[in-house]
Amino acid sequence: MKANEDKAVWNAWYPLGVPQEIRRRNMLRTWLLDNEIDLEIHRTWISVACGGRPLPVCERLGYIWTTLGEPDRLPQSLIEYYEVDRLAMNIWSTPLKCSGLRIVDNVIDNAHFPFVHPGILGDEEHLDLPPYVNEVDADGTLWSCSHQAWLPITNSVAEYTYRISDPYSVILFIHRPCVPGEVQRYDYLGIFAQPVTEEHFIAHKMFSWVREDWMEMRQLRSDQQWISVQDNYVLERHNPKKLPLGNGLEASVPVDSASMAYRDWLLSKDVRYGALHGGAS
Repeated sequence: MKANEDKAVWNAWYPLGVPQEIRRRNMLRTWLLDNEIDLEIHRTWISVACGGRPLPVCERLGYIWTTLGEPDRLPQSLIEYYEVDRLAMNIWSTPLKCSGLRIVDNVIDNAHFPFVHPGILGDEEHLDLPPYVNEVDADGTLWSCSHQAWLPITNSVAEYTYRISDPYSVILFIHRPCVPGEVQRYDYLGIFAQPVTEEHFIAHKMFSWVREDWMEMRQLRSDQQWISVQDNYVLERHNPKKLPLGNGLEASVPVDSASMAYRDWLLSKDVRYGALHGGAS
């Protein structure tokens, strides 16, 4: 379908890349929602246009964001990203051959951790996933809270929360250990899809972690890229490439309640770009 016929998708903000990387590569064009996007690099800013029409530009969470539509708010924010004791970086921006909705669905699926990321995010000796809560807040943001899953690298159970404020993006809140009375802090991992077409997108992956003495940026980036390689192998082998939203197109079980909640949320917004409804293609 034409992206401009899908209001929830057309009126959303999307990242185009990291400003420093855009400048380093002298990147003058990219694609978004089947439209060629032109970038012009100035001394202190980057402007964006489509077919000669200037587009809104905003810099947040380490990325240049734009929109082809008329959003009712600025791109999502995360104030904690800018705290001075954090390591924040773009892990990578890489093209993938499937719907960008697929990667959001993948991120919120803890059940695949032991099988796709064994020894890193899960293992087959710890398959239990306690019930968690999915809810939509007053702003229309989908939250999936109180996920608990075994984390081999810490030899303990980790707790996760997911925030989905736009169809093509998700932010993971990783609960940091704290003692009673201490303010809860989080490490953050953001996955932002730049849909090039309905079956092709660029995955922008960032993190913002509270700095600890053992952390080394190059190793952290390498570890996260390896996790993404494992996911990408699975994502590009999905058939169909689009994300099914209709009954019977893909089977789900109770452990997939976050995925089911995400699909219901997309249906409530009548998202069609990158999705399959019923038997439609």
